Amino acid sequence: MNRRSFLKAASGACLASGLGLPAAASPDDVGLPSVRREDPKLRNRRPYAGVDWTKARQVNTTSHGHCVYDRMLEPYKRRNFGLYTISNYYPSAPTMPGKTFDRHHYRLHHDWPMMVNGKRKAGPFDWNAIIEPWKDELPEELRRQLPFRDGGVMLPSFPDGVLEAPNAEHHCFLDGEGRIMWPLHVCAPGSAFKSGSFDSGLRFLTKKAGFGMGMQEFWKTGFDRLIDALVVPDGGGLTINHPSWSHHRREDILTWLDHDARVLGIEVLENGYNSEHYWDWVLSTGRQCFGFFVPDWRAGKLTGDSGVKDGPDVPFGVNVLVVPEYTVEACLRAYRRGDFYGARSGLGALKFTSIEFGESLVVATTDRPARFELVTARGVVHRAEGTRIEWSVPKPDGGCSREGSTMDMFARIRAHATDGSGEVLFSQPYMLPTKDWTKWSL
Repeated sequence: MNRRSFLKAASGACLASGLGLPAAASPDDVGLPSVRREDPKLRNRRPYAGVDWTKARQVNTTSHGHCVYDRMLEPYKRRNFGLYTISNYYPSAPTMPGKTFDRHHYRLHHDWPMMVNGKRKAGPFDWNAIIEPWKDELPEELRRQLPFRDGGVMLPSFPDGVLEAPNAEHHCFLDGEGRIMWPLHVCAPGSAFKSGSFDSGLRFLTKKAGFGMGMQEFWKTGFDRLIDALVVPDGGGLTINHPSWSHHRREDILTWLDHDARVLGIEVLENGYNSEHYWDWVLSTGRQCFGFFVPDWRAGKLTGDSGVKDGPDVPFGVNVLVVPEYTVEACLRAYRRGDFYGARSGLGALKFTSIEFGESLVVATTDRPARFELVTARGVVHRAEGTRIEWSVPKPDGGCSREGSTMDMFARIRAHATDGSGEVLFSQPYMLPTKDWTKWSL
């Protein structure tokens, strides 16, 4: 179900256990999570500080990409994805292992709690039995699907030898007045938490039994549940999805980021939208906010009947993790620390070969000639061409008063390919040092 259909409908032991990952903390089925919040000031203000670029591996992935039929895998395989964190919803639950996952698995095996008539109720839920009393009221096309049974492997051509981590797109959080926050969607690469049900748009009339769509809990509680289910305690986290498409209020983004350090940042490139204006505004407040680069439903557009052809000049959105070893744990820790960069198309036309954020000098290099732009809160303050950019960091003047050198606040780098491919790379931001730098740094 795409977001247009979603809004139309709205208006009317973790899966990673087989990967050798540590078990996630288990919140009580009907109680609040056991998570202890982390000060958002602990978000790493100096990405890449511990990266050895000469030995590191670059892993293509994304934090928000749907894949509901086999053909949608093709754009991911073309980009040589090394980590898959497929983020489907209905239900918002991990669809892994990709090689064997049955497309109807969660219709038959719903084992997590849900909000029922406003109260959290433990699973499992037998959907065949729940729907039985009113099945004759359903349209014929839905009645033909009953009783639910195995549906076959969803992604039969899922690639061998790749890493997988749990993820899903979660929605239908509640505000403080109990109203659904329709535009607020989050992903959580590395979280095994499950919310909602299979019943997209409540077409199977499960509302008759008190079920709603999605999370149906206060957003802070929902965020904590997602954090509590991270399979690597110091890796992964939450992303605020598509701020431009959702028309998020900027102050709301600050509120969500200030909830916990493991709310990592916002999507910057997503399904054709560019939210750099949101990103720079948040960074100008002094908050570290990582940027995520995602296709969302783009894979379906590239492989469907839209006439859009995939290629190096087509926006897609890829996160390139820079890791010391090719493991799920290392990949999720790269997300947590901001040791990754974004790519517009992700087909290898241009790569960063180093990014160094020093207290006095910012340096970045690429494997091919590029046109560089260094962006701060004042906009583009420095340009270079070739395979290297250097920028001297202004000396701190003792605060964030926006007077003198601290007007810059942060530094991030864009690199535009000069070969006509249209590729653009985006570094994570470096929060510039001030006299209280030690209070902010990890």
